[in-house]
Amino acid sequence: MSNFSASIPDPSQDGPKRLRIFWAVLTAVLAVAMLIAGGVTTMEYATLIFALPVTIIAYLVMASFYKVLRMERAAREEQVLRKLSMAPIGGHMPERSWKQRLEQMRTFPSQRQATQFLDRTVRPALDDVAAEFGKQGYEVERSEISNAKGVVEPLLRVSMSSYRAFHYHVALVEAPVPMFSGRMTREIDVYYRLEVFTQTGSGGYDLMGLTKQQVIDDVLERYEAHLAFLTFSSETNTASVLTPPTLPTEPSPEVPPTGADDTTPKA
Repeated sequence: MSNFSASIPDPSQDGPKRLRIFWAVLTAVLAVAMLIAGGVTTMEYATLIFALPVTIIAYLVMASFYKVLRMERAAREEQVLRKLSMAPIGGHMPERSWKQRLEQMRTFPSQRQATQFLDRTVRPALDDVAAEFGKQGYEVERSEISNAKGVVEPLLRVSMSSYRAFHYHVALVEAPVPMFSGRMTREIDVYYRLEVFTQTGSGGYDLMGLTKQQVIDDVLERYEAHLAFLTFSSETNTASVLTPPTLPTEPSPEVPPTGADDTTPKA
């Protein structure tokens, strides 16, 4: 109850202690009051009454979960529809050299290091992509978002006339340092990742250590995946806040037809 009634920026933390004490005392007082008023029978009736709104919420959660599962199926099927030859790198994660992969296994950046990487690599890459999108007639926007820690995170947004816009948001995410790394101490127990968030959530991978060109390739990979996802969602009637119920009758300049090589933006 404390977690539900509090705003918690860090999901690994619980609600404030004062709220935990408040809900514990309130629950105890209600239980004692119902026992005094009518005994166990009154408590049973009260439990049923209190559970009715929760039942309605549970059905809404089930309907939402069913919708999310259909959207996840659409996200998986888009991999089959999309031509792999169009993808700059292929796969879900940016392709790294073997040296980059080896370095990432033992590197756990601090917040300052992650912020510096944002400024030196990620922002210039997104600026170049946004400029090229603009040259090719896309309605593109480059903006910044401040997180709870005061770090300004870059966001690339490509508008589409009949669809939700494509979002490429690089967010600073705190993560625990794994025990096998040998760096778990009382002073250093967390590190920071730069995860990519699109309209469907986090990509689950880290941009730290990539080159500028690799970041650009990843933006285009996510954009192509977004187009294929919208196409499959519309064809299978997976309507949601991300997808319209039907495809547009004529593709607009902002939405190149999926599979057309001559209209795919190049870095």
